[in-house]
Amino acid sequence: MDDMCMNCSGVNDSSQNWFNQSLEEYLAVTLGPKHLPLRVVLPITVIYVFIFVSGIVGNVAVCLVIARNKSMRTATNFYLFSLAVSDLTLLVLGKYQLLS
Repeated sequence: MDDMCMNCSGVNDSSQNWFNQSLEEYLAVTLGPKHLPLRVVLPITVIYVFIFVSGIVGNVAVCLVIARNKSMRTATNFYLFSLAVSDLTLLVLGKYQLLS
């Protein structure tokens, strides 16, 4: 009866003996490796750096254009300015959160 119940729950044979493993072995099987391989980390890092740099450059450009041109000071552009400042804050604090 216990074998049928184990098979019905979808638990495979390699994880049925989790109670015989150490905590580190159990976590390694359940959560995967502690560190990702370089072939995975490098593309993700490049993408994050691209998003960070393009976000900073684009939002600073929006703020500068609106701040320097008097003709751009409309209610809609002030709203866009506040969104750009908010986006800059999120980019900087999100970057800080990844490093800590």
